[in-house]
Amino acid sequence: MVLSLLVENRETVKILYLPNEYSQQRQFEKKRKIYPVLMAMEAEWYRKQGHEVYWDINKYNVNMKGWKWTAYDKIIQEPEGLPFLSLPHPDRIFTEAKDKIYQNNGNFKYHPGTYIQVANGCWHGKCTFCVEQKNKWEVREVDDVISEIEECQRMGFKEVFDDSGTFPIGKYLDTFCDRLANRIVFGCNMRMVDLDYKKLKEVGFRMLLFGLESANQKTLDKINKGTRTEDIKYLIKASKCGLEPHAAAMVGFPWEDYKDTMRTINLIKWLLIKGYAKTAQMSFYAPTKNQEQGNEEFRKYVNKFYEVGFDPRFWFRRIIDIRSIEDFKYLVKGLKEGWRSLCLI
Repeated sequence: MVLSLLVENRETVKILYLPNEYSQQRQFEKKRKIYPVLMAMEAEWYRKQGHEVYWDINKYNVNMKGWKWTAYDKIIQEPEGLPFLSLPHPDRIFTEAKDKIYQNNGNFKYHPGTYIQVANGCWHGKCTFCVEQKNKWEVREVDDVISEIEECQRMGFKEVFDDSGTFPIGKYLDTFCDRLANRIVFGCNMRMVDLDYKKLKEVGFRMLLFGLESANQKTLDKINKGTRTEDIKYLIKASKCGLEPHAAAMVGFPWEDYKDTMRTINLIKWLLIKGYAKTAQMSFYAPTKNQEQGNEEFRKYVNKFYEVGFDPRFWFRRIIDIRSIEDFKYLVKGLKEGWRSLCLI
């Protein structure tokens, strides 16, 4: 609305994008320096409309006191929600997608890596903790997505991760697999459903990020996850087909006690020890403001699953998984992150 009023009074608008550590996040608790692909798509839309757009990734954690805000008509730090299907591919040179601040995260084994966004929202779209729960589910054409992947290839990117709330399945996924055909190493967020994971592996998928959230059915029901605890079998199936599942879970649900919390932590440890999950993450439950907030008593357990690093069975699995120098580097990066997290326990 603000921008539309400005456009009525002048031909061009001067816009400054200041992406931050929350610009591409769906949970209020987590912050990550992830390439904000949706913001980059919106910025390119404005550029194509002829507006004067600036992009500055160097303002992370910088005190903005004294900044000349009045030099710009608009300052943007999060996606505005422009019509998703009208957005162009981001200009990854203009938005500095290869900058090291966007490369140092666990979603890429092969570097440089970059993000795309195939869909807006999630086809489930009911998880109470997710900021996209009310977004309209919109999906780009497969041909358009493949075109963007080809652009990424030409720019020298080695791996692409789709940061849609969850990747489309059904006929869309089948068509996408046929078109992907090992063009690039590919990863995405995926719900725990029964898929042809062998085919995904064959066409170039690597990491699938599964949101387990909790080992307790009561919790899965309360957060409207739409899954059963036994659906963990699909993550295991993906792993056995040669994919590299990443397991995401939470602690701090206000209705869970210590036993509930440890059940989830121990599930993540078990998945890592068995090698079914190649990597994992734990976050603290942080819902929208109108919901019951997380139990701070359990925040201290966020990093507790890293204790799996003291188990020799975990290391045996990690060592036998090494097949290339990229595998070794990826392991070393995980070790550094794990050690830092253990020091916080």
